[in-house]
Amino acid sequence: REQFLIAAERTDVDWRLLAAMAYQESHWDERAVSPTGVKGIMMLTSKTAEMMGIADRTDPEQSIQGGADYFAIVTKKIPERIENPDRTWMAVASYNVGFGHLEDARIITETQGGNPDSWQEVRARLPLLSDPDWYQYLLRGYARGLEPVKYVDNVRRYYDILLYMTAREAAGTQMVADASTN
Repeated sequence: REQFLIAAERTDVDWRLLAAMAYQESHWDERAVSPTGVKGIMMLTSKTAEMMGIADRTDPEQSIQGGADYFAIVTKKIPERIENPDRTWMAVASYNVGFGHLEDARIITETQGGNPDSWQEVRARLPLLSDPDWYQYLLRGYARGLEPVKYVDNVRRYYDILLYMTAREAAGTQMVADASTN
């Protein structure tokens, strides 16, 4: 928790969102390694780690800081006109699938007459990134489009759990404080 709090302070991203993303990425296992070579709590690629100045992706502190910094960069790429919570969920999807692929899904959404600034509408089109009828015409080509949909859904569930748990902690602390003043 301490490392997520430090990263949140530096990036102005809710520590619970960062923790939820890390849980989805690695189940908070600093030794986690995927078949594609991403590593650490935040499952950073070697390219992302290098870009973020991370020497050891399996070091929890470095991984969390690198993942938080990268997420902050990705969030800034999302057009400012997109309001929260849509902006946040698009940034989380982008962390997973890449900003370019998210943009391709937004283009598909607009092409189909949907709102490219709505997470729910973009979410519905992301699976088309793996459909050859669509990806052959996209600037960034093929992507596993269902993956970011599941990723965001899971992160949202974990985030809700962390919000609930920290609200309970705060309520419990307040109850103790109230009892000590009586």
